[in-house]
Amino acid sequence: MRGAGAVLLVLSLSVASIVLAAPYNSPTPDGRVTTEPGDWEPDEWVVDDPADDCRWQLGEADLDDLYVTWDGYALYVGIITVNDPSDYGNGYVLYMDTDAQAGITGATDFTYADFYPRRITLSTMGCDVVLGVWNLDEGSMDVRHCADPTSTTPVGGGIQVMDVGLKHIEIAIPWHGLYGLGEDEECVPAGTTLRFIAAIVGGDNSGAYDAMPNSSTGIESNLSTPWDAYTDLDEYYEALVDTNGDSIPDVHTATPVGHMSWGQLKGVFAE
Repeated sequence: MRGAGAVLLVLSLSVASIVLAAPYNSPTPDGRVTTEPGDWEPDEWVVDDPADDCRWQLGEADLDDLYVTWDGYALYVGIITVNDPSDYGNGYVLYMDTDAQAGITGATDFTYADFYPRRITLSTMGCDVVLGVWNLDEGSMDVRHCADPTSTTPVGGGIQVMDVGLKHIEIAIPWHGLYGLGEDEECVPAGTTLRFIAAIVGGDNSGAYDAMPNSSTGIESNLSTPWDAYTDLDEYYEALVDTNGDSIPDVHTATPVGHMSWGQLKGVFAE
């Protein structure tokens, strides 16, 4: 099922919401993106990016794999990277279109953004939510609404965590944090379709140094591309969340597993 709609997982607040969410799998956002029992399922691995296509020298920061899934309460994304950030520093950015069913809305140019201003354009989707982290420093990681990239605001209620040694990034964002429709089962807009593009960037006003999926032109991986050249990222991974238009995230498979509440998950990371 690689490249198809992601498998539905569960993460809920109560027994009632567990029933409504139709649980099948719960990857715990602990910063480790694995297919070990109790974590991600193999068919939630949706993009396999070459681990050696950063446009700088071999061994620089590079994107490798993208995992996407969801349940009746939250969206989950896992990113696997390789190599350390460069001596000049690197940003790890995930662009998310949360209403692709409505066409191209949201941000398409991040030149003057107040969060990760970069010479990056998006010609085939509009970005509504962006994740950014600098040099794999978990303390710098943030997820923000960015339909207006010059006036971004925090996305509430999520968990974002990484394993610096493994260079993995995981996020779990409640649907109500993305859409503000409450925590009932009808928690997403009718027909919800998501699109995702990840990128490795340099400092302010740089372009992309690697993209996942790769762009159609490969400009981000071309050694002759200047560090500050505009890079258009036009290839994305698309996930169909609500194909029947009932505003309830779809269930795609049926492999029952144990459950963990949202409160319990947050407790895993409480100091």
